[in-house]
Amino acid sequence: MQRDQQERLQLKEDVRTDAVRRVEAKTFYLVDGVWTDSEFKAESKLPETVLVFASDEYFALLKQNPKLGSYFSLGERVVVVLDGRVYRVNAK
Repeated sequence: MQRDQQERLQLKEDVRTDAVRRVEAKTFYLVDGVWTDSEFKAESKLPETVLVFASDEYFALLKQNPKLGSYFSLGERVVVVLDGRVYRVNAK
């Protein structure tokens, strides 16, 4: 019985760690399929740039600000806060 409980606890921990990623000094949580920066607060009303994954604008921004590349590499849907701005990448 105790071993079964330990296995279930381990399974819960595995699921939780799959939903958290560290990129450089930032922590991201997988929320409804979107890798979301822990610094993001919807109520903060920061200016927002919305991009479509792999679009011309997406690549132009990465060329202009290469630091975003490490964050955007998390997936096709990412929200990151950088330099007082929210960058939101949506899937195609």
